[in-house]
Amino acid sequence: MNRAIRQFYKIFLLFVVLFLVIFTTACKKQAYILFNKYPFSEETMSATTNVFKPGEKIYYLVTTPKTVKSKRLLLQVMKMGKHERLGYETVWGKQVKVRDEQVFYYTDYFVFNETGGYEMRAYSKDEPTKLLTANYFYIRQ
Repeated sequence: MNRAIRQFYKIFLLFVVLFLVIFTTACKKQAYILFNKYPFSEETMSATTNVFKPGEKIYYLVTTPKTVKSKRLLLQVMKMGKHERLGYETVWGKQVKVRDEQVFYYTDYFVFNETGGYEMRAYSKDEPTKLLTANYFYIRQ
């Protein structure tokens, strides 16, 4: 009898764990910003990096989980202060129009010459006060 009770508890525990795993994991799609030293393509997607040299082209890819109704994104680059924690300074900003054939992403490049830590932010013009996504990159000698 004792063995049957232990077997029941094992099966019950298995069902509880399966229930929790299935119903507590979120399938929420997120927006991302990726950086690369090369223009984005199928071959270069696996070579993403966030460390660059001064004067080097920094290619970026902003992905959106759903279409932006206004088809406009606001992109900003903030330079982090000394030791990457003493304040932020806006060093680059751009409003872009998402093309009809690229409704879920936008890609381009920029060049910075000053070393330090940077944060790129993306906002949708549909909800301009809500941060869509952000990512860090660094320029080092």
